[in-house]
Amino acid sequence: MTLTSTDLVLSLDEIGLADASRAGHKAATLGELRRAGFPVPDGMVLTTDALARTLAAAGLDAAAGPDQVAAVPLPGEVAAAVSAAAGRLGGGPLAVRSSGVDEDLPGASYAGQYESVLGVPAGDLAAAVRRCWASAFTRHVASYRRTRGAGRDPAMAVLVQPMVAAEAAGVAFSADPVSGDRDTVVVNAVRGLGDRLVSGQASPDEWAVRGAATICRAAPEGAVAAEVAAEVAALARRVEARLGAPQDIEWALAGDALMLLQARPITALPDQAPAPVPVPVEVPPGFWEREASHAPRPWTPMTLSVMGQARSRAMRRMFAEFGLLAETLELAQIGGWEYARLVPLGGKDRPAPPARLMPLLIRLVPRLRRRLADTVAAVRSDKAGRFVERWYQRWQADLSGHSAALRDTDLGALDDEELDAHTTRALALLHQGLDVHFLLHGALMPVLAELAFACRDLLGWSDEEALELLVGLSATSTEPARRLAGLAGTAAGRPAVRRLLEAEGGTLDRLAETDPEFAEAFAAYQREFACRALRYEIADPSIAETPELTLRLLADQLARGYDPAADASALGSRRATAAGRARAALAGRRPEDRERFERALARAERAYPVREDNEFFTTSVPLALLRYRVLEIGRRLAARGQLDQRDDIFFLTLDETRAALGDGQARRALVSRRRGERAFIEQHPGPATYGKDPGPPPPLDALPAEAKFTMTALLWYIDRIFEAATSGQVQQTGIGALGGIAASPGRHTGPVRVVMDESEFGKLRPGDVLVCPVTSPVWSVLFPSVGALVTDTGGLLSHPAIIAREYAVPAVVATGNATALLRDDQVVTVDGGAGRIEVLP
Repeated sequence: MTLTSTDLVLSLDEIGLADASRAGHKAATLGELRRAGFPVPDGMVLTTDALARTLAAAGLDAAAGPDQVAAVPLPGEVAAAVSAAAGRLGGGPLAVRSSGVDEDLPGASYAGQYESVLGVPAGDLAAAVRRCWASAFTRHVASYRRTRGAGRDPAMAVLVQPMVAAEAAGVAFSADPVSGDRDTVVVNAVRGLGDRLVSGQASPDEWAVRGAATICRAAPEGAVAAEVAAEVAALARRVEARLGAPQDIEWALAGDALMLLQARPITALPDQAPAPVPVPVEVPPGFWEREASHAPRPWTPMTLSVMGQARSRAMRRMFAEFGLLAETLELAQIGGWEYARLVPLGGKDRPAPPARLMPLLIRLVPRLRRRLADTVAAVRSDKAGRFVERWYQRWQADLSGHSAALRDTDLGALDDEELDAHTTRALALLHQGLDVHFLLHGALMPVLAELAFACRDLLGWSDEEALELLVGLSATSTEPARRLAGLAGTAAGRPAVRRLLEAEGGTLDRLAETDPEFAEAFAAYQREFACRALRYEIADPSIAETPELTLRLLADQLARGYDPAADASALGSRRATAAGRARAALAGRRPEDRERFERALARAERAYPVREDNEFFTTSVPLALLRYRVLEIGRRLAARGQLDQRDDIFFLTLDETRAALGDGQARRALVSRRRGERAFIEQHPGPATYGKDPGPPPPLDALPAEAKFTMTALLWYIDRIFEAATSGQVQQTGIGALGGIAASPGRHTGPVRVVMDESEFGKLRPGDVLVCPVTSPVWSVLFPSVGALVTDTGGLLSHPAIIAREYAVPAVVATGNATALLRDDQVVTVDGGAGRIEVLP
């Protein structure tokens, strides 16, 4: 029965999928399912015409703000339609949900973007409708729309249904959204209403239903029994069968009735997971700690083949150059996950000898005597300072020149032999860069420790206070964002470019059509800054391969008004204030104390920028250049039928790749097995440690002063980068606050955005709290848009901590498992000075 004008309000019984342009996809899908006999509650839909007429009557358009829309008066016919809907459904309470024309589509779910209002009395329905409409006009929805190529004008319907008095509710996925397994249904459940789950206020029970087996993975709520989970899974499978694709459904249980509240396609579903292939866990001798700050996920075979042994050689050389009293920091793959071990001289873990024996051991152990001589020589000759200067005077220019020569090659024009030779050159550049990278780490270690120790001894300062003396000095970390801010300033003065970026979304082709001159400036920016690996995994795309990301970041800078000059000035003031505090405290001290501080500060100011700056030339650019050559080989092997697809190349080693290029034999079976091994590895993450902790290092008092300082500096430096103990903590669910290491001061309150890797950069909106396992230096381009940072791992000298300080972004690192505890759209307050994240109700 039609209650009023058919273009303003419709019953769910009147609509189906063909009506999505009027009813929005959420309502149209539920109408289709209700008419097919699924247990969908009765409902009424205010069509998209209701919004359009309301805006027109008020003289508003797509540029209206959410506050304007939330307060807009309803024209008489729209008000009548709202009253008709309320009258049909009774006095309430009502559930009022947005139903966008462009939501719940493959690749664009709009999950968490639009408003829902629950428990609405019939008399308040008009206000709830306006709230839903207003959610389509927020800045973050506009950003989400443009990244997905949606049109500028929001088209929003509103679905009104009676509230379901749910005893339990939740979501279900007809295919496993993590593994991609199409035969497993994942059911999440909480007690009461499902909004507790969607908002992140509760950690749900999780059930996996595969065939006749119903397995409880977690049950913090105890919301449903296995029989109910199986019934929900059966409903999800029926919905998938009806709609023809894997579905994400919302459900509720009221009494004995199971109700279907929403159905939408699962977006970004992984490829069908391969059958896991067991990987043995072979633990080498010694004590091993999980190294997640650089390797939060397992490496691909290609990455290990091009970097594994090269890292080990470079690390061992660095230890020898500086005479460190350990063989190396060894890295090993145990069960497919990366672990690290500080290898003592001689290679075997032993309990530390008593202090009284150290002088005797120094005299009697030739290897220890030789290494001590190297340590003393390295300190007295200031090898650390010389390596820092070598970076500025030679290494940086050499690496930059070699990179430029390789960057300009047309790889598609090379024959196989020439391509193989180019791959060799790119690999050599990467290995040269790794050598320099680790030598610079060896140089930074004593220089930064010297400043921290001086501040501790002379001023009683913490490491956090000492690092205030260096904020704002890491120019290369912030240079990409500073240059992007220059482009944003240019775009602000070009109305056509600004409209393209802010309203319609941008592609390179559309940018070139709109403003060829600006497009040329953007291309120059990409050429200079985008040939960089996003992290240390060669399988991940470079920035140059994702220009839409840079365009979106450009739009975000326009929206947020990032001012790099003001930020640099503020950081300079902080640095000067810290130095002034220190000098004032030392004014009455001995001259040698003041000289010690000034010498340490001057050396640290020269060396500190190298910590992040060298990454661009030593690692990020060479790895991207090698990636491009590996991809070209992968393209050729796929075209010849040796691989199923180009990116399968990353499941081969570089030697296997070159052999395939030469022999023409298929490698599909090997790739399939390696994919299965990776599936097994990801299902079996290793523990925080293997082996017996050998305890504290040997007493250092008997060592020469130079060796004692060097070893103390080494242990300090490793701990400040990795903070393995704190990063390995497991915090509990259901608590109101999380703790970690205070990495960058300041407070910020905003919505959480969990970004597990670079493929999820598109989720970020200006002002979000970025929650991630760890960041690489290249993530710095995101920081002008970030309100605060929270990471699972890392210490005060980790990449995320340094970058956060350079952008004055409040940061807490080493939370252990924030990515598992926090959920998108939860509102939190991050206190970067206290190392605390408060979850707000």
